[in-house]
Amino acid sequence: MEKDSQEDRKLFEFYLEHGYFPDEFNYKKEDIKEISKEHKKENNQKNNIDNFDKKDLPYTKEDEEMFLSAIENLDCTNHSKQSIHDRKINTKFKPNIKNAIPKERLDLHGLTSERALIEIKHFIYECKKNKISPILIIHGKGFGSENRIPVLKNLVEYYLATEGKNYIKYSSDAPINLGGSGAKIIYLDI
Repeated sequence: MEKDSQEDRKLFEFYLEHGYFPDEFNYKKEDIKEISKEHKKENNQKNNIDNFDKKDLPYTKEDEEMFLSAIENLDCTNHSKQSIHDRKINTKFKPNIKNAIPKERLDLHGLTSERALIEIKHFIYECKKNKISPILIIHGKGFGSENRIPVLKNLVEYYLATEGKNYIKYSSDAPINLGGSGAKIIYLDI
């Protein structure tokens, strides 16, 4: 038995405890009796609470009674499987953009990208602080940019997707009457 691994010993003890002795274990009867005696001693020590001195326990009798009474008084009526499946999980806020009326506006036309980023950050911070939502950021469509690449539009979209996402509940292109793809309507997380 000395050469067998610890796992084989645990497996053997499990089989012995449950009254099953597999053929692949070829031990002498003395080894089996010795193991079963050790196993019974360990189980008796684990199950016998009287061996512990009351001072060694990390809790008092009052703590034990309070815990047991708390378990008895638990109300599990609202924890049914049906209520879990009926709840909507991960519902996303999706406002009706067509009828949105922004409370504040920021127009970025004519600004450099560096100055526009500063203005965007300041505008969103102030609106969140004052609990103003929805807001409108007008960045333009980029037709006046070099190579017709929308610099400010890309800047606003990048900011909203990265740094600004912690402040924003929902954002999308504005409705046609507010600028369409040349502006963003933003609902702040207030």
